[in-house]
Amino acid sequence: MNPKELQRLPSDCTADDITEVNERDGGVIVDGWLSPGLLQQLNTELEPWLARHQGTDSGSAASDSFLGKKTRRLQGLTVKAPTFVKIMIDDRIMGFAERVLAPIGPSIILNNGEIIDIGPGESAQPMHRDDDAWNFANAADPLMINTIAALVDITPDMGATLVVPGSHRWEPNRLATEDEIVSCDLPAGSTLFFRGDTLHAGGANRSTKRRRALSTGICCGWLRPVENSYTTLPIEVVNCLPRRAQALLGYALYDASKVGGGYLGYHDMGDPMKLFT
Repeated sequence: MNPKELQRLPSDCTADDITEVNERDGGVIVDGWLSPGLLQQLNTELEPWLARHQGTDSGSAASDSFLGKKTRRLQGLTVKAPTFVKIMIDDRIMGFAERVLAPIGPSIILNNGEIIDIGPGESAQPMHRDDDAWNFANAADPLMINTIAALVDITPDMGATLVVPGSHRWEPNRLATEDEIVSCDLPAGSTLFFRGDTLHAGGANRSTKRRRALSTGICCGWLRPVENSYTTLPIEVVNCLPRRAQALLGYALYDASKVGGGYLGYHDMGDPMKLFT
């Protein structure tokens, strides 16, 4: 493998394959993870939402700068683009999350399902680790995993994700040099799988095209996720989802009793999953 590239795995790889390469490199690309049919369906569902998107306005100037002022972002995808549910509960993404997060989390929860549509002229993000969202946790292992799935062909000049292989083993304050940074060339359907302790960033879009990707992150079940799914999902929608999706969205009781912990997320001192038929 060229040191300027991440390893690529075929579409029929397993969660174990993805986890093994991540343990070594901090990230891996799975070619063809999203099938052409699923990709087309998802993009069709997203078009009307992106067409009327007003741009980034989080209420914080610092947040807007980080998220990108020329970038359109969508959350609440379970309602806006129902095809997302199939992706969210895919065996490989859930298996990867369960394996990586097992040392510090007996269960997992969706951190974010987010469309990131980077427009022409957008600047590059600063290098960061997704684990930094919980900077007081001081965990010895990753707090989350993330995936960036290309919904269109993404080339380096379009703002492809930048990754620093091996940075998950670095001291927290070490900075990456230019020759340590990899730009991920992702044909539509290909997906970057990486750990929350790996340095990465959205690249600068120097092209005339929009760079559309899906970020699906999963974190330890005891954390507060980046995306507040409870405010975007009507309970009648949640009631119709697969049980696996309901649990991943945070509607299952967190039970750490087998590892000496406690319980989180009660509903009237019971398991919220009992709300659903």
